[in-house]
Amino acid sequence: MPYYYIFGGGHNNSYFFETVNKIVYEIKFKPSPYLFAENEFSELIYEFVITVILNNSGKNPPLDNQVSDTIAEIFREFFIANTKNVCIYICDSSDNRQDIRRKKFDQWFYKYQNDSFIKLDEILVDTNQNRYPVSMIVLKRNPYIKEIIAAFIELSEGESDK
Repeated sequence: MPYYYIFGGGHNNSYFFETVNKIVYEIKFKPSPYLFAENEFSELIYEFVITVILNNSGKNPPLDNQVSDTIAEIFREFFIANTKNVCIYICDSSDNRQDIRRKKFDQWFYKYQNDSFIKLDEILVDTNQNRYPVSMIVLKRNPYIKEIIAAFIELSEGESDK
């Protein structure tokens, strides 16, 4: 059962919820049209971001299945609002835990997947050879599906060429 959450809106299409452990999360869908070359679906590209905005415990948040339930519900709501939306999830690597984040994101996706979404995974490599796991999720019925997949592959190839 998901936690109660609110849509705060704003530029980042933010959602907020608080856990029983008094940890507050912000779930963002940041407009990111710059990720793909300009085209008819550029304005539908969003970076999906999960942020802990309040945690007074000083420890990593404990395992809480309601967090994943809530994020899945928010994710569904975001796609119901516009079935043409495209979400990109770039795993934060600032603490070298990007592979752990990718595994957790994959677990959540497959736990809540209802076969209406497609998820593609790639690795972006920057000029310093730093590797960033990245995933893209799009509804199968998106009218731009072929173009979106091609643009995502181009993004990953373009990054690795730098």
